Amino acid sequence: MADLIFNKKAGTLTGFGKTWKARSGIQGKYEPLTSKTYQVPKGALMTGTEKVEDVGFNKIYAKSAFRDPKGFGWFLWLGAGNLGIHPDGNVPGTEGCIGVVAPSTRDLFDRLKSKNETGLTVEVVDG
Repeated sequence: MADLIFNKKAGTLTGFGKTWKARSGIQGKYEPLTSKTYQVPKGALMTGTEKVEDVGFNKIYAKSAFRDPKGFGWFLWLGAGNLGIHPDGNVPGTEGCIGVVAPSTRDLFDRLKSKNETGLTVEVVDG
């Protein structure tokens, strides 16, 4: 079974014993997220607004599109193209990524961080 399951129809991301509201949309040239299982490689988690031990840092993830309402920005690369999971920064279209809609996404980030050195799987289903 996958570590995380994103249900496109329900708009939920489920894993680690919890469910978050999430969405995936497209804008411009980007394709919609394909329903399949993604193998997330180890070390795929990045932050952009603060440095976190054992997690990469890139200030591109400090942009508003990658930040939750509390201002914390991060990105988990799914291992395919430019697709990933990140806080939904309330910018139109997630460009195919999974945008987590929550006042704070720190709890999800911390769970992802625990898997950052081993990798994980993310399953995308239609509904």
